Amino acid sequence: MARFRWVLKKVMWGLLVVGIFAVFGHFYWSRPLNNYPVLDIKIQSTLQDKVKESSALARFSGQTWTTNDSGDGANLYQIDDKTGQVLKQVHIDDVSSYDWEELAQNMDSLFVMDCGNNHGTRESRSIINIDTDVLINAADGDTVSAVNTTRFSMADKPTEPLTRYMHDYDCEASTVVGEELWVLSKNWSNLQSRLYRMDLVDINNSAANNSVIEVIPAQTLNVDGLITAADYNAATAQLVLLGYDSNLVYKHPFIWIVPINNNNLNWDMAKRFNLSLYGQWESILWQGEHQLLLTAEASFGTAARVGVVTLTSAAVLD
Repeated sequence: MARFRWVLKKVMWGLLVVGIFAVFGHFYWSRPLNNYPVLDIKIQSTLQDKVKESSALARFSGQTWTTNDSGDGANLYQIDDKTGQVLKQVHIDDVSSYDWEELAQNMDSLFVMDCGNNHGTRESRSIINIDTDVLINAADGDTVSAVNTTRFSMADKPTEPLTRYMHDYDCEASTVVGEELWVLSKNWSNLQSRLYRMDLVDINNSAANNSVIEVIPAQTLNVDGLITAADYNAATAQLVLLGYDSNLVYKHPFIWIVPINNNNLNWDMAKRFNLSLYGQWESILWQGEHQLLLTAEASFGTAARVGVVTLTSAAVLD
């Protein structure tokens, strides 16, 4: 009995030490990295389980839309970002949903980017074009048709097999800039990002011809992280990139704000800001000139969330 009490005492002391280290480790590793200025994410709501893997955001005619990245079927969701409630679910007919990672848009079209490639096995990706008026007028539970679907491939992708989560040809970020669709790579290996540019006319022509657009990178950006989303503000000519670092548990998010001059990305004038709270923040949307709307996937016992970042004067580009 004495030996049993001695062993129990050792176990309890061991658990106490592990607990202390866990608490201190949490507060240390969950802090945003301090090598850049930090902006706070204000949690606005938690999302319903229907969209717990929210990976994209779009807004048109006052409606906010999102989608899950995979495992859900070809569904789009209108949400109330203030409450996190799903207002309606719309199914897109006759399209696949391998890994929907981004929603890009212009005045008339919503481009669903089926571009995720964390396993490195995809030869081409899909751009699903949906008329925004169709979504605006759809009812909850409706099924609608896409205008067309275009396929594209990264022309610089090597021919040898890629190692999953260890290659530089993943993709989760896209936005419309002028008359072009910009796509940014998610580089697991070198933590950079390549910019690919496609003309919207070429995208429609490729859909009509059932051909694959082979696109070459226009620029490589030293983002120092994994880019998960992008959005362009035409009113201010600013691009925002969202990402997080390569930490496996505490994903420290960040944004880059980049000026666009004559439809060209001016990386020399880009500003980076780390974000707090940590999490798997996957989508971003400008709302006005000085505020950003974000969503994070559910992870490690934390529900999917909607957050808002208000830009400080230091974040406003000259």
